[in-house]
Amino acid sequence: MRRLLSRRTLRRLALAALLPVLAACASAKADTAGTGAPGHVTLHIGDQGKYLQTLLQSSGRLQGLGYQVVFDQFNSGPLVNQAFVAGAIDFGVMGDTPAVYSAAAGLPVDVVAASHTVGPGYTLVARAGTGIHGLADLKGRKVGYSKGTANQGFLIQALTTVGLKQQDVTPVDVPLQNIGEVLESGTVDAATAAPQDLINYTRSHPGAVQLINGQQVSSGYSFWLATRKALADPAKHAALLDLVGRIVQANSATRADPGPWIDAYYVKVDKQQPAIARQIWQASGETSFALLDAQVVAAQQRQADLFLANGQLPHHVDVSGEFPPDVESTFNAQVTAAQP
Repeated sequence: MRRLLSRRTLRRLALAALLPVLAACASAKADTAGTGAPGHVTLHIGDQGKYLQTLLQSSGRLQGLGYQVVFDQFNSGPLVNQAFVAGAIDFGVMGDTPAVYSAAAGLPVDVVAASHTVGPGYTLVARAGTGIHGLADLKGRKVGYSKGTANQGFLIQALTTVGLKQQDVTPVDVPLQNIGEVLESGTVDAATAAPQDLINYTRSHPGAVQLINGQQVSSGYSFWLATRKALADPAKHAALLDLVGRIVQANSATRADPGPWIDAYYVKVDKQQPAIARQIWQASGETSFALLDAQVVAAQQRQADLFLANGQLPHHVDVSGEFPPDVESTFNAQVTAAQP
């Protein structure tokens, strides 16, 4: 049954540990693009760090829209979920872990696309001099991660490879943007570092120990979700279908010619030096769009089951409710048409 869980149940989930809904939405910066006239369709999009906005702008895919798009910027997938809870957005992008939590919370959203990245992604890195040389050495040690985000999922998957659970380490929950800082300060013994944090940290700490990376354990999926309310509106449904096609086209364009994307995003948005920006892009892996099928659903179900086994969910979660066959069929056809 598709319904919202009670407030009490929601509080038991990771979503409830985040910032209040109104604060999260008020802190987001909105940018509007498109050619839709007043009274026409407007899509409110939950973006992260201007990733999607820059992808579409730098590839020219925001030109010629027959609708308006408003980009609301958030710092993490869990905050995109909060915007869904508030009814503030129609569409949003997040990693596999926040998508598990949206299913756990019974949010009225469906997955309309899944991108798949092959590459290192997150790396579990230990500070030099901690005596940590392998994953098993993490038992009882302080490990920095961001609760409810994809890097928590990566941490749990990494620990599983040596028979450990999250309860076997001392987790230190910090915002995604502060992972590098807690490593630098020595607050933690190890942390789940994104490519940017890893490159910047290891440049000044060459003795840091890289224990495992995402390519070795993670599914590599990110999810693009839309509200069922927007999907039920014929005009918004058509706009969402067009938008997904443009996103797939933009992603393909960056794969064919990454230079403009590296400059637009890693240099101008993330403020990295060009040489470092290219290293970050290379370490981030290659992304393409996957069809929504049994393999994708199974990967998400394994993630949900793993979170339950690690005490991160209060009950079993069936993620298949976020993958209705009619939505899969329609949007799969668009992905196939848009991706070479």
